[in-house]
Amino acid sequence: MISEIEDLYSMENVEVAFNQQSLIKLLTQSSRVTYEYRKLRKRTLIDPILTNEIYFLASGAIIATNEDFPASVKKTDEFIGLDTIILQSESTISYRTIVECEVMVFQKEEVLMELFSQQEGWLFLILEMQQQNRLLMNRCFSMRGNSISRLSATFYELATRFGTKQGDVYILPKYFNKKFIAEYSGLSTSSVTKTEVVLKKEGLIEFSDKVYIVSLDRYNQLQNLFT
Repeated sequence: MISEIEDLYSMENVEVAFNQQSLIKLLTQSSRVTYEYRKLRKRTLIDPILTNEIYFLASGAIIATNEDFPASVKKTDEFIGLDTIILQSESTISYRTIVECEVMVFQKEEVLMELFSQQEGWLFLILEMQQQNRLLMNRCFSMRGNSISRLSATFYELATRFGTKQGDVYILPKYFNKKFIAEYSGLSTSSVTKTEVVLKKEGLIEFSDKVYIVSLDRYNQLQNLFT
């Protein structure tokens, strides 16, 4: 399917025209689509199939789990549940808020009708599926290594997607605590504690004022250690 898209457009143009920011703009400007803002408490479970709703994360963070495997973390300005338009009851992904969140809630039927009313609306769904598959494959690959490679990959991912750049390092939000890091990397908290000693010694991470600080430059320099 991607090769067929490339025959019609350059991938650079596709990513600009059919990204999630373009989709939220399309939906909010449509007279056919209604939506509401909803606040969610920490640890709230979300089931797009059960509710027939599509969510757009306005603030906060939500973990996506695929058959008990922590597949990805949704961040602000990302959709949740678009894949269920295609997969319907076959979807095995569940969602849980990590912190208090605010979401824009759309009715799945209205989103579907709006997309299919657009000449190339299907591209949003195809690219969303490609992105989800790519994230899951990357996560599965990174979880095959030893505790050092798994933990370092976890810090790298969270830093690149959620970190606040300060000089040469990235500061993670406080809600990415040791318990979450252990869950997301598939390690026990005791194993995380032991492995952190190595990563701190190598200069990859620091822990100060209850937050993790990650050096991406050091991560790139230490790839041989992590494999």
